Amino acid sequence: MFRKAMKLMVPVGIVVAAVLLAILMVGSREALETSEAVQLLPRVQAVEVALTEVPISIVAHGTVTSRYELELATEVTGRVVWAAPEFESGKLVSAGTVLLRIDPVSYRLALAQAKAALSSANMALADAKALKRQAAIAEGALNIEAARQRVVKAEQDLAYTEIKAPFNAVIDKKLVEFGQFISTGQPVMRLLSSDTARVTLPVTPAEAGFLQSSIGAPVTLRAQIGEHEVQWEAQLARIEARVDTLTRVIPVVVEVDSPYDTGVHPRSLPLGLFVTATLPGQPVDSAVRLPSSVLHADDSVFVVSENVLRRKRVNIIHREGDTVVINGGLEPGDKVVTTRLELMFEGMKVELADG
Repeated sequence: MFRKAMKLMVPVGIVVAAVLLAILMVGSREALETSEAVQLLPRVQAVEVALTEVPISIVAHGTVTSRYELELATEVTGRVVWAAPEFESGKLVSAGTVLLRIDPVSYRLALAQAKAALSSANMALADAKALKRQAAIAEGALNIEAARQRVVKAEQDLAYTEIKAPFNAVIDKKLVEFGQFISTGQPVMRLLSSDTARVTLPVTPAEAGFLQSSIGAPVTLRAQIGEHEVQWEAQLARIEARVDTLTRVIPVVVEVDSPYDTGVHPRSLPLGLFVTATLPGQPVDSAVRLPSSVLHADDSVFVVSENVLRRKRVNIIHREGDTVVINGGLEPGDKVVTTRLELMFEGMKVELADG
């Protein structure tokens, strides 16, 4: 009986001992320190608003063209017997340069015949005066005048056998070849004047309201040529008093004097080049220029006030490149958020980053 009791007591004792040991270990463990969770706020950057006078520039694009374009035609008929080395498309030629010669033989003959007729008319008039024939004298005077005009016409036709450049120009296109037979009135070449280049710039009516309309105002033209951006100085020629019915823009014309003279410009300005123009505009008072990235829906921006985002509607008076000019909706000292977060809303708590 005693042995049976001992067999029962041993397992029970082991279990009791394990329980007491577990209680002892739990009781001797140091208590864990507790701490409050730290809430991490989004960090944003902002720029402080200072309302000042903001200069305005109008950026437009256009193609360089010539001031004058001429399709030059021959005024006599004949075969082209000579062409100048400069008579090639794209060549610069000076005013008065002979570019083509038409066979002059028949026109020299016509001039000689006209001079002979003039001499005969003079002799006939002399005979009439010697004989005192009044009717013959009057007719002789008219014949002399007619003969003189035929001489003038023959000299003019002979001069027209040499086709010259009427002004400094670029040969845009040649329309005849050496040896070709051409007729009076037939175009022989297309010329573009090279003394003055012209660029017509499309400007919206809103932008045109800022333009300084003074003729001769400086305008900067820019274009990328190779690895370099080249600039040329131009002048405002006119602001056209009309709106294009198709594009709804106002054409603004600027001109560049001596576009091919590298003594005036850092590099020649070729006709046909696509350029970017910066037109001077009238400044805007009590405004601020900000990056366009600060804008959100409905032309609003976020400002930081006591580490809380506030949305403000603003008035954008001008957009220029990647910036906007704002002249309403902001107060001096407002801190406009320039950081774009994935989620931004009114009342959102943020942390303002240094700088």
